[in-house]
Amino acid sequence: MIEIIIERWDSSAGRTEFLWSVWRDGKRVEMGGPHDDPALGEAVARRYCSAALGAEPDRVSRL
Repeated sequence: MIEIIIERWDSSAGRTEFLWSVWRDGKRVEMGGPHDDPALGEAVARRYCSAALGAEPDRVSRL
């Protein structure tokens, strides 16, 4: 199973950033960001899944 996780981080400077990670069968295989927009982070993660893993994610979780 391939899962994308989008994490929201609120910095002490008052900024909100979104990091993404891709997990395959319970192991993290890639991570990236930060992005100002969660949709942009998800789009980048989806492109990674297609290019590197040759598959679409089975699930997207937003934390």
